[in-house]
Amino acid sequence: MTMSMLRRSTLVLTGVSLAAALAGCGGGGDEEAPRTATQAPPQCADTGTCPTQGPVTIGGPPGSLCPAALDYSTTFTGGSGAGELVRLRFDTAARTYQLEIIESPVPKQPGSVSPTRAGVTFTGTFANMTSLPTAEQNRCAVALQTATASDGTSQANIDSARPPVIFLGNGVAGGGIPGATISYPGVLGLGAIPATTFPFYPVLAFAQTETDFTKVAGSYNLLGYHQVPSGGSLTSSSHFTPATAQTTETLNADGSCTVAAGSCLSTGNSWKLRSADGAFESSNADGSRRYPSFQSAAITSNNASRAKGLMVVGKLNGALVPLLVRTGYAQISLLPLTVNVDDESGLALMAPAKSLASGQLDGGYIGSGSDFAYTASLVKGARVELLDPMTMNQTGAFQLDFTQNAPGMIATTDNSGTTGALIASGRVFSHLSGTGSASPTFRVGVLAAP
Repeated sequence: MTMSMLRRSTLVLTGVSLAAALAGCGGGGDEEAPRTATQAPPQCADTGTCPTQGPVTIGGPPGSLCPAALDYSTTFTGGSGAGELVRLRFDTAARTYQLEIIESPVPKQPGSVSPTRAGVTFTGTFANMTSLPTAEQNRCAVALQTATASDGTSQANIDSARPPVIFLGNGVAGGGIPGATISYPGVLGLGAIPATTFPFYPVLAFAQTETDFTKVAGSYNLLGYHQVPSGGSLTSSSHFTPATAQTTETLNADGSCTVAAGSCLSTGNSWKLRSADGAFESSNADGSRRYPSFQSAAITSNNASRAKGLMVVGKLNGALVPLLVRTGYAQISLLPLTVNVDDESGLALMAPAKSLASGQLDGGYIGSGSDFAYTASLVKGARVELLDPMTMNQTGAFQLDFTQNAPGMIATTDNSGTTGALIASGRVFSHLSGTGSASPTFRVGVLAAP
């Protein structure tokens, strides 16, 4: 699909960030400028081997890109790439917003590890975007201008030259929320973290969520991306280390998880519903079972860890979309000497482990990723074109291989030969590229135009 065709397409900026992904990683291979295309692997549509299955339900084009008006009675619940559980509310008449940080590993101030900005609500103003291709797209995309903390001290970075942008859609709010500066001087020279500023943290949140876990139960593919600020060691020379996961697991009706081999990465202790916010929690409050990590190394890797897992199950266009948040934990003090650091944090998405065929994912998507770039993804058969929605410039492309050794886990190859995997559920896909490299890329996209 050409850029001129894209301009004629109605890209619904129902954005998402999840895609989260975590503050501060470098771009992956699929972000590079297109090169001479490699020969795509044979697709099932070409060989007649596609499984018998109806298309993914994506619905028809909505009447509008986003609600005509929003007020604080609508709450979007979800997660940020920093490993936060958040709630977002907007008043489109007053042009104000509320960002409630429910759980967070992000320190209130640089130079410390705790307390964090959990429990803090940020309020501020927003302005509609003006640089997008159509008036409707600009109406549904808002740039956050200010952020005032309810405690008067918690940090929330907003760069006026590159403000966080939230794309509002029917049932989804995503894009970026105010970031922070992470730094720590260490204790007696150990555990120091160099100052790193994140202009925003990617976010994905849903207006409707499922709170009955028996309806969530099933077999799922999982793709995820975390970061480890400490690098996993008090003497590490590498910080904000990326950690990724690609697996298939079964969530059971009682909140537990099983996997064919090894241990689950989505679940520690069984998921339990949190009554206050409708999310599910898998914590280690009793010290019995550390919440799983993607990276094997951690300063505290035993049952003393207080890292926790949070799950928000979005209800979007008739599909359930489990979004996983790993909220890392860090507590360091000299008197008495206490070092409890399991600071790996981030996001993962789960999608049903069911086969997909070429053509089922066709459409235009909007999202953001671990490279802090908002990206429009145009899917046509086995080809995915990547463009900057602000400028309509092409930024990359990759191929889809629908042969699927694991049902629903689609192999990908970009124009530089970097491989990855993609999973999809209804209107949402997540793509993980460059697994095992120094700078993997994780992206989530939400259907914008079928």
